[in-house]
Amino acid sequence: QNAVRIMLEQGTGGALLFNTSKQAVNPGPKFGAYGVPKAATLFLSRQYALDYGAHGIRSNAVNADRIRSGLLTDAMIASRSGARGVSEKEYMSGNLLGQEVTAQDVAQAFLHPALAPRT
Repeated sequence: QNAVRIMLEQGTGGALLFNTSKQAVNPGPKFGAYGVPKAATLFLSRQYALDYGAHGIRSNAVNADRIRSGLLTDAMIASRSGARGVSEKEYMSGNLLGQEVTAQDVAQAFLHPALAPRT
């Protein structure tokens, strides 16, 4: 809210970027505590776009999934891929691109809407 207030006062627009998750639109069992805030964040991003787009304030959300990190460890990848009967490579590339998405890819996904004049 403070960022929007400042952007409105400056009158130059701006970019709001949110980190969401597939849990926001495709929840999994026993992930409610994680998914509910992600769904709320996605809704908030959409609401900001509706409320402030006319002021040049852009709102975008990045929905990254299966990114190797402190949260998704090698042990967890092995467990989840095994439970699904697929290789770790298949598990990590289980997206529309058909390839593993890296933290660098996610950073680029945030960078583009931050710098683009229209998103």
